[in-house]
Amino acid sequence: MTLTRPITQKMNVAGVCPKCSDQVEIKDVQVPPVSVPSSTFPYAQKLFDIKGKFALAIYGSAFVNSRSMYNHVLDLNAKLPEPSKDGDDHLAVIAEEIKLYFDKQLRLEWKKGSVNEALLPDTYYPFGFQLAGFAKDSNGEPVAVIYGLSIGKKSKVEKQSGAAFCTGDTSVVALLWPNGNAGANFEAFSLQDAIDYAKFLIRTTSDYQRFSGQLPNVGGEIDVALVTHRGGFKWIAQKELYRLLDR
Repeated sequence: MTLTRPITQKMNVAGVCPKCSDQVEIKDVQVPPVSVPSSTFPYAQKLFDIKGKFALAIYGSAFVNSRSMYNHVLDLNAKLPEPSKDGDDHLAVIAEEIKLYFDKQLRLEWKKGSVNEALLPDTYYPFGFQLAGFAKDSNGEPVAVIYGLSIGKKSKVEKQSGAAFCTGDTSVVALLWPNGNAGANFEAFSLQDAIDYAKFLIRTTSDYQRFSGQLPNVGGEIDVALVTHRGGFKWIAQKELYRLLDR
């Protein structure tokens, strides 16, 4: 988890008078806030079991409205509708519920901090989610489904396509996936291969940040979960503290 600190400032800018076309200087113009990394913490919990059937992963901020995402998700998970046999429709319903909940929490945070939403760009998303699970296709066969949720000024839910989906800091993965082509033989992957590949992408990003001298926003112990249409959500690797708390 990387904490960011918003920097706001006023500046003088050049302008043109709309009536006489004279050059003028406009003083003390408030510019949009700029988020700057301030410190990092490697033990944030950002992967969750949803109803024993789906997986929810968080990227970006690990806190909103003075509470951790861990705290929020525990409360929200208990209130979400129970899974039905129509997996795809239910997954979409849960995605929308999560979006509405966290969109509200973010706006409450902005209100407390006197953030002027109008100054934020439309593409400002301080955090987001991956929601993964299985649905049924038109033939009743199980099919993997991932929804990407972006929470910000204009929060949205998007159904993803493709064999792999990456969120958060994707700068290193983008180098490994030129033009969006992962170049990996996913069709031949065993479950262990899939787990190892996900960990490889995270470790490579973390190591790159370490050796490049960047303030890291990827790192710490890697939590891994496996979702199958038969077994639902299963932990493969989880931080010891949260494993004890989940018990």
